[in-house]
Amino acid sequence: MKEFEGYDTMMAEYYNTSQALVLPLSSWEFYGEHNWSLNNFKNDLDSLNKISKKWDFENIYHNELVNKKAVIVVTNPDLKIVYATHNIEKMSGYTSNEVIGNTPKMFQGEKTDPKVSKVIREAIDKNEPFEVSIVNYKKDRSTYLCHIKGFPVRDKRGRLVNYIAFEQAA
Repeated sequence: MKEFEGYDTMMAEYYNTSQALVLPLSSWEFYGEHNWSLNNFKNDLDSLNKISKKWDFENIYHNELVNKKAVIVVTNPDLKIVYATHNIEKMSGYTSNEVIGNTPKMFQGEKTDPKVSKVIREAIDKNEPFEVSIVNYKKDRSTYLCHIKGFPVRDKRGRLVNYIAFEQAA
C-alpha cells in the first residue's frame, strides 16, 4: 500500500486546487450535470484568470460563462480577437482557434443592421460599455440573433488593454 501514498497525496492536492467537486456516486444523477459543466469550463476559466491578472475589471466572467452559458470574446484595443471561450463553436460554428486574429466583423453580413453596428462603434470610440442585439452569421452563413454586452477593460494604470464581450444567442 506504500506505493499508492504518493498518488493519494498528488490527487488530494489536485482536488483541493480544482474548482470541480468530487461527488459520491449516489448523487451523480442529481449533481453530475453541474459538475460536468464546471469541468467543461475549467480550461476557459483558467485562461481568463491568466488574461485578467493585469485588468482593473470586476471578475464577472465566471457567472457569465458557467451560469449564463455566455460566450466570452476578448479583443485587444485594435479589436483583434485574442481569446474566445470554447462554447463559441456551438453558437457560431467557428472554433475558438478559427476566430483568434480576426475582428468581430467576421460575424456580420448583409442582414446585420448598420445602425446597430454604429451603436457598437460609437461606444468603442468613446471607451464605453454597450449592450445590443445584432444579427450575426454562423460559419455556414445562416443567421442568428446575438445579444452582446461589451466592456472596455483597463489595466491597473488606467490604460485600455482589452475589450470583453459576453454573447448569447437570443
